[in-house]
Amino acid sequence: MSQSIIKAICAAAVLLAASIVGAFAQEKPDRTVLPIQEPKRPTYSELDARNAKAPPRFEVKAPEKAPNIVIELI
Repeated sequence: MSQSIIKAICAAAVLLAASIVGAFAQEKPDRTVLPIQEPKRPTYSELDARNAKAPPRFEVKAPEKAPNIVIELI
């Protein structure tokens, strides 16, 4: 394969990995439906992985003053 094709494949792999690892900032997640859905990923137009920025991580945290409850389904 030529160098340009390999570089393009590597850049696409880096962008895909960055979109899978992180997710995107959300004001308040919808807690009425579980599991909490990950926000939609933006499309990338940058082809050079050196210029691409990783998206922010998607983390689900308990609300302020939430009780510690574990539900076990058997």
